[in-house]
Amino acid sequence: MNNKGQIGIVSFVGVVIALLFLAPIFLNVVTTTTGEFADAINSTNSDAAETVDGVTDTFTNLWDWVLILVFTLNIILLLVSAFFIDTHPAFLLVFIIIAFFTMAFAPNILDATDKIYNSAHYAGDVAAYLPFMDFLRSNFGAIILGLFVLTGIIMYAKFKYFGDGTG
Repeated sequence: MNNKGQIGIVSFVGVVIALLFLAPIFLNVVTTTTGEFADAINSTNSDAAETVDGVTDTFTNLWDWVLILVFTLNIILLLVSAFFIDTHPAFLLVFIIIAFFTMAFAPNILDATDKIYNSAHYAGDVAAYLPFMDFLRSNFGAIILGLFVLTGIIMYAKFKYFGDGTG
């Protein structure tokens, strides 16, 4: 079977976990090195320092959007599998796998990210450049609960009203 261009669920979960852990570390490394470089080059050429600051701003704003995109993609996959759960058994399997990974690893990931994000070394970068992730961490339980209630309602409606008519 030709699997070129396809990513497995385990690879996807690994990428998500790596992004959650590496975001504050990359932010700290980039802001520290480019900040010092911009300060040093400012005495020589202020236009170059402004360009370096622009690149730094673009990079730091990108991380929050990447994490938002990955989280949104996970939610979309969960909702799509809930909508198509009665059409093919594979969607039930996809839903169960995504729901299992979400529920099983969410507390551990949230605890680990809290330790990193609340660290005094990264706290300034996180507060300044990752506002959505800070909101998501603060309300993670309510967001996940609401997501599973919504998918439960969708699946109930699909089975009850579009099923075989019994019930």
